[in-house]
Amino acid sequence: MAARYAWVLNLDADLELAHGEGYTPKANVARATAAFAEQLRELLLSPDDVVVDTNSREGSARGFIGRAFCPTPRAIATLVRVGAEPEAHPSFELLRRVASRAFAASVGQTMPKAAFVKTLAEAREILRADPSPGSGWRIKRAWGMAGRGHRVVDRDPRDEDVAFLSKWIDEAGVQIEPNVRVVQEWALHGLVANGDVKLGALTEQTTDASGAWIATKLVQNAPSEIAGAIAHEAERAGRALANARYFGPFNVDAFAYEDDGRVVVRARSEINARYSMGFGVGFGRM
Repeated sequence: MAARYAWVLNLDADLELAHGEGYTPKANVARATAAFAEQLRELLLSPDDVVVDTNSREGSARGFIGRAFCPTPRAIATLVRVGAEPEAHPSFELLRRVASRAFAASVGQTMPKAAFVKTLAEAREILRADPSPGSGWRIKRAWGMAGRGHRVVDRDPRDEDVAFLSKWIDEAGVQIEPNVRVVQEWALHGLVANGDVKLGALTEQTTDASGAWIATKLVQNAPSEIAGAIAHEAERAGRALANARYFGPFNVDAFAYEDDGRVVVRARSEINARYSMGFGVGFGRM
């Protein structure tokens, strides 16, 4: 008999990783993640799997293996309460470390002029430079998803820009990179298990203006130089995760952007050490 899984689809996991212990989602976040979770259920779960949450009846998932979009403390507590047996998962401390953009930066920056900084002085020095091919600079907090925690500023930041910088630098540092015009997006999903890295198929993803996911589809006949570059970065990311003792699902995001009439591929823009909306398309159900 195939294993049956009770899932916690905590798509707001990055917010919990940023907050730390004791996180509770705000009402608007809970509503937004619930809508996306319904789509993820169709893409990722098997027919015999069930979805549980904080409203599920105590003991209602006995006999199921517990699995989460990201195994944060809140997700694991939910699985235990409903009687599911959580599968092996990394510690919260490790999840926070590999989910931070500081970790992705340690694997190597993949865009000219990009940097992860931990002081306001470093940030100001970068912002004074020419951001081309970008129209200004994009600042990203250490943890975040779907465009949340981003801000675009110019070379002469306003008081509110400096306040944004200071807040997130004090939290854990920020990623700063040119704010470019994205023309195509991809994702490559994988799994780290027993120190090995397995990659799935290249996918193309569609997002809205804020960076929120809309759809994922398999890529047919991708140019070999693009597919090869993204696979190389995904392998590097997977190896770095394995070396950090992480195990479980992950993906890298990638995109193409315009630079003075040319289209340039950024083969890794993010590392996501968890499931993602397109995982079932690009890697399959597990």
